[in-house]
Amino acid sequence: MRVPGIVCVCLLLVASASAQVDTGGDSVSSEEERASESLPAKEVPRNKTTAERISSPNPTTEGVPWSFPLFFDQSLSVRSFNENSQLSYSPNYTWWFTMAPRWIFNPQHSIGVNATVSIEWTDSPSEEFNRAGFYSREALWEDVRLDYLYSVPVRPAGFMFFVAGDLRLPASKFSRSRKRYLSPGIRFTALRPFTVLQGMQLGLTTAFWGWFAGSNVVLAPSEVTPCRIAPGPGGIATVDTCGGGTSSIKTTTRLTVFWTLVPVDRLALGLGYTALWAQANDLAVGCVETATGPVCIDDGSPNQHWRSFSNFRATIGYDIKRWLTIALSYDVWAQHPNSDGGRENPFYNENSRLIISLTFRADGLYASLRDKQIEAAASRAGIEEL
Repeated sequence: MRVPGIVCVCLLLVASASAQVDTGGDSVSSEEERASESLPAKEVPRNKTTAERISSPNPTTEGVPWSFPLFFDQSLSVRSFNENSQLSYSPNYTWWFTMAPRWIFNPQHSIGVNATVSIEWTDSPSEEFNRAGFYSREALWEDVRLDYLYSVPVRPAGFMFFVAGDLRLPASKFSRSRKRYLSPGIRFTALRPFTVLQGMQLGLTTAFWGWFAGSNVVLAPSEVTPCRIAPGPGGIATVDTCGGGTSSIKTTTRLTVFWTLVPVDRLALGLGYTALWAQANDLAVGCVETATGPVCIDDGSPNQHWRSFSNFRATIGYDIKRWLTIALSYDVWAQHPNSDGGRENPFYNENSRLIISLTFRADGLYASLRDKQIEAAASRAGIEEL
């Protein structure tokens, strides 16, 4: 599992959604005019407000059965310009690209895909975050996630509940080096909206997923991490592919609590805290041939390879358009214990980052153009009546 700087996230820009958006002007057909006139005012589809979009399990627009958000994030470690703040001066500046298309069958059922790509523009040391075999300025896929989301129709005491089934595919170089095959998982979210200012919500998400894999450690090519192997005393040493690094994660449990507030339309504030508990594979038995026979060492602590992480994020976002959002986030990943054996500060450490995000929603642009066409049709109908 890659932590700080990589666990998030990461991404792919795709322009295929633009082909589905009609940019041919404000003209509408007579059928569209008649349809818009026949609809009661309250039933005319419209673009969602910021509060409505944030509170929706499927952040799409009314009357559009699909959503296609594209994200472009830039992250910079906040201690990048303070060489004396850490033992090793290692600034990190990374771009993330993501796409998350979703098809909504009805208000209860939808399916989606999340694909990410990242590019680091700085030079992180190869040993940082288990980066053996990873290079700066190399476009890296993250694992692709498919999901099915079910929105529970009943809302007791105003609570909203969502259940999702996930399937992760090993698209990342990190997962492929561990011979991962696939990862099924499940998510559950509880959300409670409140009528405070323009809108407020409190929520909790819990998730669990596990990997089926053919290796319990990273398999590094000999040119990356050479292993010198001597079959016995006086034998000729050879260089071969070897397993190295920590054992890979087999199951992960995640718990997230979050809060969002929309003080005025288009402006949103958010806080979130995530705790992750990951269980790693047991270590394989290691054997070395000696003059008297093989000497083997097994895992001295089976089923005890647990790793804990946390993530804190504070965000302020603004909807420039109903289909375009800019946001600034302060993000901190922490490992407990860290490489020194202690607990990292979960709110400020060497992995603290500032993230500038730009989100484009193709469905929102489509709805904005649609709304203008409906308004134009209604205006023309009113003029004709006069």
